Amino acid sequence: MAIAILLAFFLTIVHFFSNKISRIIEEHHIHITSFSAAMFITLIFIDFLPRVSEGLEFGAPVFLVMTSGFVLFHLSEKYLYQHVKDKKVLLKDLAELHNIGFFIDHLMVGFVLFLTFELTSYTNYLIFIPFLLHTVSSSMSLEHIHKKIKTKFNKFLLSTSTLLGALLAFFIKLEAFWYYTFFSFFLGALLYVSIRDMLPKGKKGSPLMFLIGFLLTVGIISLIY
Repeated sequence: MAIAILLAFFLTIVHFFSNKISRIIEEHHIHITSFSAAMFITLIFIDFLPRVSEGLEFGAPVFLVMTSGFVLFHLSEKYLYQHVKDKKVLLKDLAELHNIGFFIDHLMVGFVLFLTFELTSYTNYLIFIPFLLHTVSSSMSLEHIHKKIKTKFNKFLLSTSTLLGALLAFFIKLEAFWYYTFFSFFLGALLYVSIRDMLPKGKKGSPLMFLIGFLLTVGIISLIY
């Protein structure tokens, strides 16, 4: 538990210094996102899904809840695009949604990071790598957000979202049924985020880095098990 909180705190530090980090890694952004997406998606299907399925023994409808997490995040974004006709209002609402989405996204990262370490497995440390790369990659977006944020409190709140997520999971003290229910919901939401945000669109992206991320993750998991 302490390790998960320490790792979440480290990700918070990365968030807070995103303005400096973004200048350093900007030219490698596509490679980082491709590699990170491959690792995270591979971990979800090969490692997390088998773990989540253990919740069926406790009566948790894990696959339904996981799908619900994916669907809910998709619908919330589509609603704005299809129901807000004024472009200025749409851009404003999307900017606010992006800020809220950014906070929730990294709140979930901290939450899932803590829940992952609740289960004993050497792959727990492996999940930190795509979370770190996702944090570094999204630091560019955070840099643009910070330019629009006038208060230091809002910047601090966004930066500490990962740590808040880990602390929230720590203080809730979930029983097995709710543990797997929350885990599967946030996992479904993060799967949507990884497909929508982590995977580069169209011609963008690095197929080689994506393949390397996939093969490396499969190789490490195979060695562990």
